[in-house]
Amino acid sequence: MIKINTLEALKFGLVDAGAKIFTNFPGYKSHDLFSMLDGNITSTNEKIAYETAWGASLSGKRSAVMFKNVGLNDAADPFLNSMIVGVNAGLVVLVFDDMFVEGSQSRQDSRNYFDFYQGLWFEPYSIQNAYDILYKSFLLSEKFKLPVVIRITSQLFYEIGLVKRLKKQNVKFKFIKDQKRFVIHPVHSEFQRRQLEIKNLNIKKYVNSLYKIDSNNLKNKLLIFGCNIEEIKKCDDSYQRIQFFTYPLPETINELLDKKYNIQVLEQGVEFAGEKIKALTNNNISVNTGIVPDKSAGYIITSNYEKLFISLAKAKTVIIGDLGEYSKDNLNSVDAVLSFGSAIAVSMGCMLGGLKKVVSITGDGAYLHSGKNSIQEALDRKLLIKNIIICNGGSQGTGGQKIPGDLYYQPKGIKTLKISYKKTNRFKFDKIIYQFVNLRCPAVLYVEMK
Repeated sequence: MIKINTLEALKFGLVDAGAKIFTNFPGYKSHDLFSMLDGNITSTNEKIAYETAWGASLSGKRSAVMFKNVGLNDAADPFLNSMIVGVNAGLVVLVFDDMFVEGSQSRQDSRNYFDFYQGLWFEPYSIQNAYDILYKSFLLSEKFKLPVVIRITSQLFYEIGLVKRLKKQNVKFKFIKDQKRFVIHPVHSEFQRRQLEIKNLNIKKYVNSLYKIDSNNLKNKLLIFGCNIEEIKKCDDSYQRIQFFTYPLPETINELLDKKYNIQVLEQGVEFAGEKIKALTNNNISVNTGIVPDKSAGYIITSNYEKLFISLAKAKTVIIGDLGEYSKDNLNSVDAVLSFGSAIAVSMGCMLGGLKKVVSITGDGAYLHSGKNSIQEALDRKLLIKNIIICNGGSQGTGGQKIPGDLYYQPKGIKTLKISYKKTNRFKFDKIIYQFVNLRCPAVLYVEMK
């Protein structure tokens, strides 16, 4: 037995399960695990991270992709398609659901994706449980021929506990050439749909075998989904406590609901399990979806770009920001932020809506992730976009990971300028920003921080 934290338990679970390929785009806690796994090449975005991991599975290597909850939004297309076509070697998807909103723009619950095609999701409730789930998830992925999703929530992030490690697995798979299984196409859709139905039936049988529930216990029921340590402390001891860690729910849960007792559900996020249980019974059910501590005091409010924002204020522009350490500055300069890599596209929408002086600001990481994809559309729309790229050497909000891509390439028709933040005084900064904002052509300004 060794005493370790959650991320170490996840790392050892992956390594001991024989996983070989790991992919990531930086996001709350996921990049920390990736670094612990010696990850040295960050994917361009979550979609590419997922597609790379699935390709590794197809080739015969056990693989894992990791990102936070909103990262799954970016990877939704390949993720949902992989549920249709399945996998070869085991593929595990680790989704770090930031329920405390410590490193995310909103409190999103990734479990909503389960309702698309179901499959097998785990939600660990302890350190040992997290290790055990990781250790067996690749075997289960290969058994059911589907990716297995593991949802890690905020309370579990901070746990420390004892873990018993198991013998390292060493399995090999060959590449399978099977268009009927692995090619998304209308001619295969009926076959793939029926296969998914069979897989889900087998998963339900497996989930039912995991739980032995005493439904004859004459007590009110406390149904716990995942890690709810803080909420459990406040619960009535008279309730029978039953721990769940899978989706789908076991069918044996119906036996609990036949009794006329009060039922309380604990879960982290939205009312997901609670709604499914309410749909099964008329019992008196209350649902607690977890505490949300105020972490706003720890958010980054930067003064690193003060010269830039002062100059933009003098130029009287609308400022569309991006997610990053420049989203919130000490002068409250940024007018709107939607999502990671969205600044240029949002500014295009503002200009189409009639705004004249609009400037988008994005970091180099967010720009390479997806912002650059909007540049050509701006040209096609004949919009005189003005985009500022803060060149600070990578994804600084998560540790400075470098994002692949040519930061300085721009298509024909875009005027490019560069400015050194440190070497340029306030007066010259004002002049350059004023000239940039008033250019009569689409332009990109690189603000180099180093």
